[in-house]
Amino acid sequence: MKTAHRIRMNPTPEQVAYLKRACGTRRFIYNWGREQWEKQYQAYTLEQKTVPEGQRVLPLPNALALKKQFHAIRAEAYPWTYEVTKCVVEGAFDDLGKAYSNFFAGRAAYPRYKQKGKSHESFYLSNDKFTLGSHWIAIPGLGRFILDQRKQEKERGKLRRKLGTVNLAEKLRFVETGKVTPPTKKRNKRKQVLCESVKILGATVSCEAGHWYLSIQMEIKKPLPPTPVPVVGVDVGLKQAAVVSDGRVLENQKPLARHLNKLGKLQRHLSRKQKTKDPHTGKTTFSENDQKQRVKVARKHQQIANIRRDVQHKFTTELARTCGTIGVEDLNILGMMANRKLSRAVADAAMGQLLQLLKTKVAASGGNFFIASRWFPSTKRCSKCGQIKKRMPLKHRTYQCLACGLVIDRDLNASLNLAQFAHDMLRRLSA
Repeated sequence: MKTAHRIRMNPTPEQVAYLKRACGTRRFIYNWGREQWEKQYQAYTLEQKTVPEGQRVLPLPNALALKKQFHAIRAEAYPWTYEVTKCVVEGAFDDLGKAYSNFFAGRAAYPRYKQKGKSHESFYLSNDKFTLGSHWIAIPGLGRFILDQRKQEKERGKLRRKLGTVNLAEKLRFVETGKVTPPTKKRNKRKQVLCESVKILGATVSCEAGHWYLSIQMEIKKPLPPTPVPVVGVDVGLKQAAVVSDGRVLENQKPLARHLNKLGKLQRHLSRKQKTKDPHTGKTTFSENDQKQRVKVARKHQQIANIRRDVQHKFTTELARTCGTIGVEDLNILGMMANRKLSRAVADAAMGQLLQLLKTKVAASGGNFFIASRWFPSTKRCSKCGQIKKRMPLKHRTYQCLACGLVIDRDLNASLNLAQFAHDMLRRLSA
């Protein structure tokens, strides 16, 4: 099974300069490849239209050919790209190839240029180019870059390893059985995930709201826990984030609504910061206070997302451990977002993220996860007699069946219907 572990990094200011240089180099190479791809594709299309088939020589552009073209001119045109690890160049062209592959397959929009300050800052490290320790990671080229910035010539060998090591907030949780000593403290023992084998595939260094993170991708093999027996249905919504058929309820924390006033105040302060636009080039120069305020706004957004993510992780983990089969309903979230009166509440609830977390964790625990069609009448159907109502507006929070007289909360009724759907699917699967 492939998984990842995201760890907070604590780099020094000198190390931050290298990480920013690596992210900027990756962004520049990606944009260079995007420009060359567009030019070569236009030339290829023109040749296909004007030149006879036997005389055509131009191939379709691809990431591997662009990488060879870049390396041919790199030393003369872009020598400053050698200041960072070569993994930055490799990762930029890999990302470019994946972006165009996803576009031609219909999975994503056409690739756009990456803009400084607006695109996600990150770069990739291959598994054989970095060393991972207990609470540290050695990034290739980092120590040499810092020594070059200091213009230090003495004792470079001793300092290179020390300066090239970045502190990590925690050590890798996934460990092989028998290769590590068990922790003495109970709280540290809970953090360890014992596996039969752990193979590190690579790592990604990224920046979010001024904080640096290391995401380690790995392939692990561990025994599956015994699959629980209970079969439940989960109905997600806005009033309650999730209602389980066995009575458990996840209340909607509404983190965005609770922090909206503070977020608006920070954004108003940001709008008042000094900005200067050059009339000749059209380039906008931002003041240092503007950059500081941008970080404050970004960290408020990060806090809101972390509150939402923490609650959903805890709920889905408990559900995946205690339930063997779960039935949910497919939702038209894009259609809900089109409603201007509900769009903010729908975005704040993050129902799609909740269902995705639940799907991933149920699969990892060896359970069954069934998704009902969005046309499945989970809300309109009576969970006792099966009678289906013609209409069930949102203002009616209680379901009243005219056939059997059942009176029940509408969300609990929907979760019971989804549990019955999961039972039916499980019966078909075992038949």
